[in-house]
This record gives sequence, structure tokens and C-alpha cells, in this order.
Amino acid sequence: MGSDQQIVIVATGYIKCLADYVESPRFAEDRPMLVVDHDGTVYGYHTDGNTIAVINAGPLVRVGADFIPAVCNHQGRYEAIPGAEAQVPYEYCTARPYHGCTLYEYMPTAQLEALRRLLKDTLQERGITFPYDNQLGAVSPRAMAGKSGVYFASSFNPKRWDIHPQHELLHIIKSLAS
Repeated sequence: MGSDQQIVIVATGYIKCLADYVESPRFAEDRPMLVVDHDGTVYGYHTDGNTIAVINAGPLVRVGADFIPAVCNHQGRYEAIPGAEAQVPYEYCTARPYHGCTLYEYMPTAQLEALRRLLKDTLQERGITFPYDNQLGAVSPRAMAGKSGVYFASSFNPKRWDIHPQHELLHIIKSLAS
């Protein structure tokens, strides 16, 4: 996914532990160079990649007082993943769902800060400069053309629901743009 002048941020999707992601087909597809845990711990994997995975369930649905990781069913509705543990939600305007969902797992401060440092260091090491792309979360012509930048997996694949572009994450990416 992407060129050597691009960094792609992906969500792991709901996992009970890091080993579940590492053993999954999604890990093989993502080939992350690094994985960032909720507490800011960074794990290294593929040194030749351009993908940074963040442990994040993505879409959530409300079940009683809990917010449970969800998947989109055949009817296009999100439903709770059986046995999934409740997550901290990131809510935003319900008038405009992101990829059909209004609730997503929140990226905590420690995870965001670790991701910021990794992005800054990787951009500097690779000499990548880029204009901010306001199409994050949608298929991006810039991303598809191999242009430099920081993108989400959904910038390349419309079926990838990916991570929610919460405001703090967008501010980080904007602050690193040239």
C-alpha cells in the first residue's frame, strides 16, 4: 500500500491482544513497519514498509451503557462483535456518519503522542515533505497517484473502514505538512 514517499496509518480493527493482529490476514495485508499500542508502546515489524498500525477497534455500537466494537453486516448496518470488550468512544456529529458509523474508538493521548513522534521521525529520515490532504478517510487521488503524504488505508481502498480521523489526529498530520 502506497509508495516510499507515503506513510499510511491503519487501524488494527478489534483485537483481544497484539498476537491476534500479527496472526491475522489483515497484518499480512498491512505489512506494518510499526504498531502503536494504546499506552504509546511501539512494536517494530517490517523494516521495509511504510505503514504504521495503531491498535484501534474502529467502529463501535452502543449496547446498553457500553460501546462495543462493531462490524458492518450484509445490510450495511453495524453490529456488535460477539464477545468484544467495551471501548472508550469518540463521538462526533451524528448528522454525518463516517463510513456509515457515528461512534469510533477513541485514540488516547499516549497513543497519539507516540504516533506523532513516529510520523515526525519517519518523515525526517525519509526526507518526505507533503501538502496536507483534506481527503483523509476517502479515496484520495494524491494517494493513488503515489504523491508524498500521510494517508489512511481508506485513502487507497474505499472498502477499508479504517480509523476515525479524530480532530487530534488530523491536527498532528496538519502540523507535520509542509
